[in-house]
Amino acid sequence: MIVFRTACLALITLTTACTWVKPQEGADNVALVKDSHVANCERLGKVNVAVKHDVVGLERKRSKVAEELLTLAKNEAVKMDGDSLVSLAEPEQGSQPFAVYRCKP
Repeated sequence: MIVFRTACLALITLTTACTWVKPQEGADNVALVKDSHVANCERLGKVNVAVKHDVVGLERKRSKVAEELLTLAKNEAVKMDGDSLVSLAEPEQGSQPFAVYRCKP
């Protein structure tokens, strides 16, 4: 029983520390900016991204969840030919909306 508990705790620790979302090619060229930065940009649309915010009932680190949400949003912006993102709300329950813009010609 002790071995089983130890194995479970190790698995939970490892999975809550992992980053599951990988950036696509070009995602590093997408910037998270304030809405004042996009005044002269073309709005391409809105994306709602989501990741698991808990594993086996345990909350994941907020910073990891936020990092993965941003990576997903950047990946979506690349698909839309965007180069800038504006967060429309704070992360909540593992999801977050972003507006996608193209600012560079």
